Amino acid sequence: MDRLSRSCALAALAGSLLAGHAGAAIIDSSSYFTSLPHTLIDFELDANGDPLGLIDGESLEMPLTAYSTQGVTFTQQARWVNDGSPAFDAAQLIGGSWDHSIPSAFVNSFAFTFDVPVRAFGFWVVNNQNLDPDGPVFRAYDAQNQLIEQVQFTGTVVDSTITDGVTVAGYGFMGIEADRDIARVEVQKRAAIFDDLRFSAVPAPGTAALGGLAGLLLSRRRRAS
Repeated sequence: MDRLSRSCALAALAGSLLAGHAGAAIIDSSSYFTSLPHTLIDFELDANGDPLGLIDGESLEMPLTAYSTQGVTFTQQARWVNDGSPAFDAAQLIGGSWDHSIPSAFVNSFAFTFDVPVRAFGFWVVNNQNLDPDGPVFRAYDAQNQLIEQVQFTGTVVDSTITDGVTVAGYGFMGIEADRDIARVEVQKRAAIFDDLRFSAVPAPGTAALGGLAGLLLSRRRRAS
């Protein structure tokens, strides 16, 4: 490969890396947040900070400002729920905080805003794969109402399933990392619950490392010119 071809190849690779860095990434594990300062909302406390005590199958309307002191304000009504399905309970216990979550079967779409700078967020998800094989969707928007990224509960974000009777509970962690502040999140679902909301203002080191690699390739290209 001659110098011109080598320079063009390096530029193309660097451009593709930078394009990925300038967008967003899907988070498929709660371990993403392990080494990052982050906030966890486990939905086990009510708006007054008291433990919820819902029985199996019971739900309760959640005030929009229930978690505003932690940086999250709901703009559409959600509900706390104690799901009564044994398969859902078992799946929730694997990666969530048993036994309360959001929302109930009465709510299939809701939204919330972040009142603090946030570059990454995610939920532990349990979904009835029989009723909704496509899975719920998260859409993240910036302060200018521009869509940053969307992710659907399918593929690598689904860790496994637990079957009990006619219920096939798929479970896993699903979230989005962005290169700019996430202002609002919209959620659509048919047969899912969400638990253990985690969010952070700090992106994982891997993203910065990717940008650094792209910069190195561009530098090599300049030296080769």
